[in-house]
This record gives sequence, structure tokens and C-alpha cells, in this order.
Amino acid sequence: MTEATQSRSRFPDPKERIPAILVVEDEVLLRLVISAYLQECGFRVYEAGNAAEAIEILEADRTAIDLVFSDIRMPGEMDGFALARWIRMNHPRLPILLTSGDEKKSATAKELCENEPFFAKPYDVGQVVAHIRTLIEAKTPANKA
Repeated sequence: MTEATQSRSRFPDPKERIPAILVVEDEVLLRLVISAYLQECGFRVYEAGNAAEAIEILEADRTAIDLVFSDIRMPGEMDGFALARWIRMNHPRLPILLTSGDEKKSATAKELCENEPFFAKPYDVGQVVAHIRTLIEAKTPANKA
């Protein structure tokens, strides 16, 4: 492989790059289902079981994440709200979609995150994917003309 070829493979044209989604969900079966569906829809998917794992992925130099899809309720020191706040402080341009099956958390999410997209469980995966595409297209430089 020549040096020019290596350079091109490391830095693909942004138009050719596959958007990457970080799915943060502690329930393994739900995480596997949504991750598989997102992959079928053409996304690269990274998975985390809690906020600490998500932050580790987001801080990795080799990982370019385009959107985070996170459950609100999860184990560990940080829930989805805290993760969203951390992302806002450390990666302010990174879109976040929140989800929860807990009605109380859902109500709080709608109040606290009125500008953040929110999906109550069970959610329609087609609507989630449509919203993900909208958010990623909105942040793509070619679409900000």
C-alpha cells in the first residue's frame, strides 16, 4: 500500500464516510436490536452499556461519533441526563437522542430537554432512524449552505 493510498483510507471524503451512532443502553437485548437495525439502515454503530463506557468511546481519538442515542435510566454514577450534560459541555455540536420507558423520566426529559429529541419506549425504530438522519444531515457541512 502506498503512502497516498494509506492517507486516503485514513481520511475518507466526508461525503463517503459512513455516519456513526453511539447506542447507550444497559438492557442488552434492546441494545442489540436497535444496533442491528441501525446497521441495516447503513450506519456504523458503537455500543455502550452505561455512561462511563459511552464517555470512553467518545474520548477515543480513533472514534468519530455523529450522534448519541441514549437511554435515560442506566446503572453507574451517571444516568442519561448526566451523560447528555457531559456531552453538551465536552462535545457541544454532537446531537443526542434520549429515550426512556419510565413515565416519570419521560415527563422530566420532556421538561428538561425540550430542545433535545426524546423517544418514549417502546419507540418506533423507523421514526428514530428518520430523526437520526435528519439530525446528521443538519450537521453535515454541505447542508449548512
